[in-house]
Amino acid sequence: MPATGLSATNIAQPTANPTSTTTYTVTVTGSNGCTATATVTINVNKTVPTADAGADKNLNCTTTSTTIGTAGVVGNSYSWSPATGLSSTTVAQPTANPIATTTYTVTVTNSASGCTATDVVIVNVNTTPPTANAGLDKTLNCTTTSTQIGSAAIAGNTYSWSPSNGLSATNVAQPMASPSMTTSYTVTVTGSNGCTASDVVLVTIDAGVPTADAGPDKTVNCTTSSVTIGTQAIPGYTYSWLPNGMNSTLSSTT
Repeated sequence: MPATGLSATNIAQPTANPTSTTTYTVTVTGSNGCTATATVTINVNKTVPTADAGADKNLNCTTTSTTIGTAGVVGNSYSWSPATGLSSTTVAQPTANPIATTTYTVTVTNSASGCTATDVVIVNVNTTPPTANAGLDKTLNCTTTSTQIGSAAIAGNTYSWSPSNGLSATNVAQPMASPSMTTSYTVTVTGSNGCTASDVVLVTIDAGVPTADAGPDKTVNCTTSSVTIGTQAIPGYTYSWLPNGMNSTLSSTT
């Protein structure tokens, strides 16, 4: 006795399944009516371990790995899955650096009871680079001496331009550029997740000075009342003669 947890009380080998540690007594009666007793203790250990995979974590281009799980408990063993991106699958607190968002499951087993418990943790991965747009290539000349480069700023992004020569600022999305020579500017954009992207814009300087040639000095007299001055017109140039405020597309006048 007791009968609690026994499959039967009147057989030689009952099955015992008590809910707590129990000492059973068996009384054996011989054919001659004599009796004998013995006891057996069934120890019950159904200790369930605690499984704690820890708080969800976020990885990005700045933070590329993180520790998951919680401190190990003596007497427990640990198994993590999937193994992808983990430094180990059999420790309480592995390092995780997956390349994509991953849900990890830890199974904790109590070595004494054999009971298990599980928990999950999500490691979110955000490594999407920002958009870098340095804008269209530009040309400066004697009329247009500066230009705006870049594109509209995006909230959460930071901007860095190089080289700094001729720029109004190097840490804004759309600086003014007025270089003294043709220059390729590179913008590096850093997103809120620490990821970067870059783009290049070329600012060309077209400051070629046209050639002005009024021709050789001439003499007008009573015989020669007018002369042609200047030289052959060049396409794309305009000409203005003084005095008399002349402005002609021709290169010479009489």
